[in-house]
Amino acid sequence: MTQQSRIFAHRKAWLGAGIAAAAAVVVAQLAFDFPVAKDVVGTVAPAERYRAAPNGSEDVKLGVPAGSTANSTATNEASRAIAEKSADLAAQKKVDLTAEKRAELTAQQRAELAAEKKADLTAQQRVDLSAQKKADLTAQKTADLTAQKTADLTAQKAADRTAQKAAEMTMQRSEAARAESQRSMEMSTNRSAQP
Repeated sequence: MTQQSRIFAHRKAWLGAGIAAAAAVVVAQLAFDFPVAKDVVGTVAPAERYRAAPNGSEDVKLGVPAGSTANSTATNEASRAIAEKSADLAAQKKVDLTAEKRAELTAQQRAELAAEKKADLTAQQRVDLSAQKKADLTAQKTADLTAQKTADLTAQKAADRTAQKAAEMTMQRSEAARAESQRSMEMSTNRSAQP
């Protein structure tokens, strides 16, 4: 399940819970006439209600049947009750909508934070891998260079020894040839000196 589908699932759940709560409040208000407490304190301000000025002596009309005044008062009370219920329902909807928006914002922020952490971790891993490869390459080059220098030095020493041996051999042969030549000269001098 992807992060986006989880967010949509949370939205649907919050929306369904809000609708169910609002429906329960409406049904409870309509089915049971709960008195509204006057000292309720919360995050939602109570709705402003229309307050009519009290009837004065000039508003009283003589000759009007008493039943019509009672009907008018009952109608006003019913209208006021409906207006109060509508205001309460609107306030509840506003609270539910605010809670849903906060939940969505929190979920979105968490998703963005998780994505940012994942991106940072991936970038760090790439940097570490690049540094490791560079270090390995440098170490390999250093090892190759050291091996090459060692091989060159060994070959140079071997060549020097071979050349030294060849020079010594050549010198020995030259000295042997000189000694042989001197011996031959001495022998021929000795022969010529004999009668």
